[in-house]
Amino acid sequence: MSNPIKNAVKSFLDKSLSEVGANTQFSTTVIVKLLIEAAITHDSMKEIARTPDSDSVFKRLEHATLELINAAFEQHIRALFKNTGDYFRRGKVYLAFDETYEEYFGKQKTAWIWGYKPKKGATGCFKFLVVSIVKNNRRYVLGAVPVHIGYNKEKTVALMLEFTKKFMSIKAILFDKGFYSAKLVEQLENNGYSYVILVPKNKKTKKYLEQEGSTFEHDMQLRNKQGKYWLNLKIKVARNVYEHNWMILTNLDYRNTTQLVNLYKKRWNIENVFRITDKIRLRTNSTNIVIKTIFFIVALIIYNVWQWFRQIVKGITLRRFTKNLLKLAKQLLEEETPPIIANQIKLVAVAS
Repeated sequence: MSNPIKNAVKSFLDKSLSEVGANTQFSTTVIVKLLIEAAITHDSMKEIARTPDSDSVFKRLEHATLELINAAFEQHIRALFKNTGDYFRRGKVYLAFDETYEEYFGKQKTAWIWGYKPKKGATGCFKFLVVSIVKNNRRYVLGAVPVHIGYNKEKTVALMLEFTKKFMSIKAILFDKGFYSAKLVEQLENNGYSYVILVPKNKKTKKYLEQEGSTFEHDMQLRNKQGKYWLNLKIKVARNVYEHNWMILTNLDYRNTTQLVNLYKKRWNIENVFRITDKIRLRTNSTNIVIKTIFFIVALIIYNVWQWFRQIVKGITLRRFTKNLLKLAKQLLEEETPPIIANQIKLVAVAS
């Protein structure tokens, strides 16, 4: 069980750290084992690493770049789809986009540290844009990038969609209200994508809840060099569905608004991904966005491999998967690393 994860993480790091020469003191394999252990035990790198120490690990990881990391994760996805065969090429799939946050407790301020405070005592957060597949029980993360304050959301979404189109046909894309944007909608329309976007309740949209009917013409304003222009769109209203009133912007032809709400709720699968990967996310106080991104991606790779393994061993939980992984990782560590390193690295079993 450990080999798929070890190989996936090692392949990712090998490609991310391609600028590092082969004569470095500690191999990628040693770094991989430390990262996997830190993710599974939910300890920080400083608590895990002895030889090499955490400073040596960070120094090695700093040889990566965001461009290399992105290319390496794409290779992980290619390998993953090779293992899963043509499953995702049969029919169309739904995709879900969302942003996730990692709390920050320091004083330093950079363009990567947002003002939002996801946890008590936090002074800010790092933010990642993520796209996930939604098809039955196959829930893989297909893309993840860090985003800085003022980033171009529309352009970033477009680039991530271009990559996913290489592997599958997209039936529709699901967004929460944080993606309610005229520019994004125009881009989706121009590229022929079907979309479902939750509409925020504000002065311009609340009026639809007060009117009779379920489908409303809705204009969104844009501006170019020639001046203002408008997009003519449709908002669907679903009243008292699951004890809520819903407003959804979509170009799908759904007459039954409850079915449309059920489709939108599939987007919550990506929030479940965040909840699960939070249990295996590596922690560090570093503000280096390269290190932050590598740590975040490692958790996603472990999650993806677990999802793939669940198709072989039905019902295996992440806890059971990682618990067995730790046992095998300890054995591999003793076999492949010098005794002085194996003896000094703390391996902690996950609680049953």
